[in-house]
Amino acid sequence: MDEFKDLLSYGILMKPTSYSKLKLAIEELTTEEWFRELYKVPSYNTIIWRDKQVKKTLLNPQKLKMIKQDPYHAMEFINLVKELDK
Repeated sequence: MDEFKDLLSYGILMKPTSYSKLKLAIEELTTEEWFRELYKVPSYNTIIWRDKQVKKTLLNPQKLKMIKQDPYHAMEFINLVKELDK
């Protein structure tokens, strides 16, 4: 019975959370110069970590890929973060 409890708690602890997924998405974007500059600004950093719309965008693998590969989508993301800061 103790083995089952240990296995169950291990499984719960190892389940990826939205926080860990967001952290991985942010780490992936830090390879981009424009994102590093955006991330340095404290108010933008807070928006990236806390705003639901931004988090939803970053947690979507397809949108994240588009942001990273396409300058147009990257600019849309930058504008979104800046608009939310107002």
